Amino acid sequence: MGRRVTVRLGDVTARVALNDTPAARALVERLPLVLRMCASSVGCCGALPFSLPADPALVHRGWTDGDVNYNPTGGWLAIFFEDERNSLRYGDQLTIGRIEGQLDSLRTLDGRLDAVIDVN
Repeated sequence: MGRRVTVRLGDVTARVALNDTPAARALVERLPLVLRMCASSVGCCGALPFSLPADPALVHRGWTDGDVNYNPTGGWLAIFFEDERNSLRYGDQLTIGRIEGQLDSLRTLDGRLDAVIDVN
């Protein structure tokens, strides 16, 4: 595993263990970051103001609940906490990390939120 970061979304704080992909390393270099995200029934996502390197060999379909993914084509960052069973219909996923701990507090999020992402 790579670095650990904290993501604060309103009153909810989540710890993320980033992996050692070039995309995850590049994200750490741009922190701290405030990113406008939108919470939905499956996760929170927001368009990054910059692109991350994406090795095509690491891009896949779907996610596992708790994944933090980057979408190279759309340029968005997502924190997924639900619906992995149906996620294979979504392509262009590059997993860059994983939420540490329970996902329940993330499931309570709603609407647009400013995510504050920083290195622990």
